[in-house]
Amino acid sequence: MLTTVEVPACPRCGDEALLSARVPYGWTNTGGTAVEGRTGFVLCATCDAAAPGAAPLITWFHVHGQVEQEYSEEFVRLLVAWTEQVSVPPLDEHLLETEIELSRRGEL
Repeated sequence: MLTTVEVPACPRCGDEALLSARVPYGWTNTGGTAVEGRTGFVLCATCDAAAPGAAPLITWFHVHGQVEQEYSEEFVRLLVAWTEQVSVPPLDEHLLETEIELSRRGEL
């Protein structure tokens, strides 16, 4: 069953996003250990129109408006196709260390 959740604003343009999804991802750290997690993505009709896999899902939202209590087979197929195409940029460990240091000093 679908839980109603407020859809966030697109972090790129500020417009209302069509949906928010948590997608699995991972990387290998400098010690050679696999690090796995999930990260959030939003689907924005403006920002993602040309993104691989996004256009059919954006069109689905324009036609249907929102997801009802039961997921349709078509929606699930389009959602999976989109999430398989999103990619998480590689972790910038130098930037991470810089932000950690700024946070420790109370400057972030």
